[in-house]
Amino acid sequence: MEKFRLVLLASITATALLMGCGAGHPTITSVTVTPTSATAASSSQGTVGFTATGNFTNHQSRMLVLADGLSWSSSNIPVASINSLGMATCKVPGTATITVTAPANLQFRVGSGVNNTSMTVSGSATLTCT
Repeated sequence: MEKFRLVLLASITATALLMGCGAGHPTITSVTVTPTSATAASSSQGTVGFTATGNFTNHQSRMLVLADGLSWSSSNIPVASINSLGMATCKVPGTATITVTAPANLQFRVGSGVNNTSMTVSGSATLTCT
């Protein structure tokens, strides 16, 4: 009986530790950028707001925000820049690929925390500046 109690206690402790470390929580598998393509004027009014949606291992999705560890970038900064909130501004005519990256260990549950990782998941869209 004493051996059973020790095994049960060890099992409960291991489960609690794993849950506390985030094991078993759905993690991100891909990122979808919306809109997938956009056109804007090359002027101070030529802005486009992009959003990122995370798709998770539990087959659910949610909008991603800066607090999730997102990083937005433009492939062609002379043509278009993008800020940390996903707002792109056209500067001159041309095309830029807008990319967002998120930590590969991002969890579905908001506020569950993100550990620093060098692995990322990304999505992209095309911005044409006229």
